[in-house]
Amino acid sequence: MANYVMFPESEERKKLSAALGFLTVYFKGKDFDILLASSKKELVQKARQLKQKKIRVFFQPATEEMLRFALEKAPIDGVIGVENIHRSDSVHYIRGGLDQILCRLAQENEKAIVFSFSSILNSEQRPRLLRRMMVNLELCQKFKVKILFGNFSAAPEEMRSATDLQAFTRILGKSL
Repeated sequence: MANYVMFPESEERKKLSAALGFLTVYFKGKDFDILLASSKKELVQKARQLKQKKIRVFFQPATEEMLRFALEKAPIDGVIGVENIHRSDSVHYIRGGLDQILCRLAQENEKAIVFSFSSILNSEQRPRLLRRMMVNLELCQKFKVKILFGNFSAAPEEMRSATDLQAFTRILGKSL
């Protein structure tokens, strides 16, 4: 299992990641990056620049329109934080950010849906976020979409072990 972290690379942090049971560790800026873009053109330009540097690109959408564009046409590897697109749930269903159409687009275009353990640690609405992640995970499994779980911790204190992350995935309903 790989560990994704949001802080700069250092030998000490690589050792910590290995001690926590991860085979590889990816650092933000060196191995991957998370894009925030307000327009389609900006997203495509930033993603192409990062792809030229051989960096994995994850996009954090702010709207459903940007999420759909990213899954359809943007040169990215995956989307992160789709459960945070909607502020509130509907009276009749949970608004996790994904639906069957978006899942089919992700599967056809080989884009991953990324789940962040750090977002749960830092969330003020943990139960709501967990339920949205569960709904999204069910959809991803049903439509055979690539799924990526990661720490995405901003500080070494937020890092959790590989076994903790595997337990997290089992709670959500998926075994790795």
